[in-house]
Amino acid sequence: MNYEEKEIKERFGQVNPFRVPDGYFDQLTERVMSQLPEREQTAEHVSLSSSRPKSRLVALRPWMYAAACTVAAVFMGVALYFHQTKEEQTLANADVNASASTTNTESQYIDEYADYVMLDNAEIYAYLADNDF
Repeated sequence: MNYEEKEIKERFGQVNPFRVPDGYFDQLTERVMSQLPEREQTAEHVSLSSSRPKSRLVALRPWMYAAACTVAAVFMGVALYFHQTKEEQTLANADVNASASTTNTESQYIDEYADYVMLDNAEIYAYLADNDF
């Protein structure tokens, strides 16, 4: 309860100054019905929709909703496809860069190993030919 409400309750109390006359709601429906204009009651079918024809825009509304949903789904699919393609290209470029650096590193180690073992290219080729790699 905020300050203003508390001050009003302290100043004026909890008493409600408004009163409804006795029996007011007992006869309310009869008074309201008596004030309505008279109309013939017919037994014809009352439809929930209006009797005037629908405009073309209202008639096409479900088709427009379906078309909008289809366009949104296609747009999201294309965006997702290109996003994944972009990620795959980025990963492929990273793999190419990694394999190039790995190749450089491997050839450096092979050269160091060949120097350590004192093998020349002819001996390496002969070794590879014997093992049928």
